[in-house]
Amino acid sequence: MQLMNCGQTRERMNAFGGQTSVRKSVIQNIAAYAIAAGVVWYASRGVSWEQVVGAGGHANLWVFLIASLGGFLCWFLGETVLYSRLFSYFHKPTGTLELLPTMSAVYFLQIVNSYVASGAFLLFLHARKRVPWIMGGCTLLFQGYLDATLLAGLSLLAIAFVPTSPIRLGLDYVVGVLCAVGVIASFFLVWGPRLPTGNWLRWIYERPSMASFRMARPSQYFKLFAIRFLIVIGAGFALYGQFRSFHIGVPLMQTLALTPFIVAVGNSPFSPGGIGTTQLVFTLAFARFASKDDLFALSLAVTMFNLVVRIPMGLAMGAPLATEVIEVESEFTPRRGVGQL
Repeated sequence: MQLMNCGQTRERMNAFGGQTSVRKSVIQNIAAYAIAAGVVWYASRGVSWEQVVGAGGHANLWVFLIASLGGFLCWFLGETVLYSRLFSYFHKPTGTLELLPTMSAVYFLQIVNSYVASGAFLLFLHARKRVPWIMGGCTLLFQGYLDATLLAGLSLLAIAFVPTSPIRLGLDYVVGVLCAVGVIASFFLVWGPRLPTGNWLRWIYERPSMASFRMARPSQYFKLFAIRFLIVIGAGFALYGQFRSFHIGVPLMQTLALTPFIVAVGNSPFSPGGIGTTQLVFTLAFARFASKDDLFALSLAVTMFNLVVRIPMGLAMGAPLATEVIEVESEFTPRRGVGQL
């Protein structure tokens, strides 16, 4: 009887913890959308809604759809290859087709919350590849480190070769990011292994979860950088096509120069589905190339396209994601003893 009471108490605690987690997630999502709505309101100040509607009506819809679809496929397929290589390098072999349902889940969940979307990767790694949770998180952190390095490097090149680009205003931030990633690289490649045993930095270096930072070879760096570079360049050409569809005369070189900044800000974890940040970046970064009404109209069209194309992906992710969730839940479900039956 006592064992039964303990089991019932444990189940109630698990149920309460689950309800608390759901409530916390809902509050976070509401807060994220409230912030996004506030950013959209801020970006729309001084906009003539009549002009916004007019800009949308005069846009070339087919050019916009082709450019937007091309950009989306570049991101989706490119990142599927990128993360399949990342997981194969540091964990178990992962095929692109095997990863497609998880990528669909990630792209759908980005509408809700970017942190939740990253959780789909962790779920895949833990359920399919038996990777510990913290190690999986550090692998994603390693890819984020590579992305920050590449975007900062591309931004520096853009500042050097397109000095009239507005991205020049962020030179100090770019240099700061490059210095930070340089320190991290030198730690794992040079002086980290030489620290004396017992040093707290040596302790961080030796963590099993940081294996991706220690194990990465130059060829793997190059391949991951190359895939992300192609994705960013593809996004830049797609953005140029979107500008042309709305008859906004931003030169191609200016578009490509600002693409790293747009990618960095547009994929901010504080922006669900790019809502808010897209409007802010378009109306500020390209202000000298077109009217705010036209830029805001294009930003709304881009956001709506992203939402429409991602929502059906929730259907594709359903069964595979549910199977992985059930597998993981079984790890946390307490096994009943004989006295609990």
